[in-house]
This record gives sequence, structure tokens and C-alpha cells, in this order.
Amino acid sequence: MSHELTLQAGALVPGAEYMQAQRLRAEICRETAGVLEPVDVLATPTACLPAPALPCGFSSAGLPLSLQLAGRPFDEALVLRVGDAYEQATEWHARRPPV
Repeated sequence: MSHELTLQAGALVPGAEYMQAQRLRAEICRETAGVLEPVDVLATPTACLPAPALPCGFSSAGLPLSLQLAGRPFDEALVLRVGDAYEQATEWHARRPPV
């Protein structure tokens, strides 16, 4: 979407709705920070269906499953180290589904 279209779309959002969305965004950020406070990295499935990301297994149909890693804000280096360590400890990333 072009920058101009983005601005035009934003003009259609009433100010009260925008402020409510910003409050909700801030609350989600606070809650996420609270969840991540006692842990280094949170590992969750990316979806209930096969999806491209950090490989972590295969579905019963032989399709690849994936893993999402989330860390504290600005701690990308740790998240990348955890992803690399997971790939080194497993062989999921080297397997391919049958064609």
C-alpha cells in the first residue's frame, strides 16, 4: 500500500477509535512484557496449520510445522541464538516433505 493510500485510509478512522486502539496496543505491550519478564524466550507454534518459519516437525500429512520464538524488546540477538541452538540440536530444518 502506498504511503498516500495509508494516509487516506487513516483519515477514515475516527479519533476516538484511534485513541482506543492506541490504549489497547499499549495494554497488549504491557501484558506481553509481563509474560516475557520471567523467561528468556517464549516458543510457540506459528499456527495450527503447516507454515514456513523455524522448522519443528511434521504434521500427520507430512507437511512441515513451524515454531515462533519471541523475546524481550531489543533482545533479538538472544532470540537468534536460541533459534540457531534449536536448529543445531534437531534435524527438522534438513528434512523435506515428500513430493
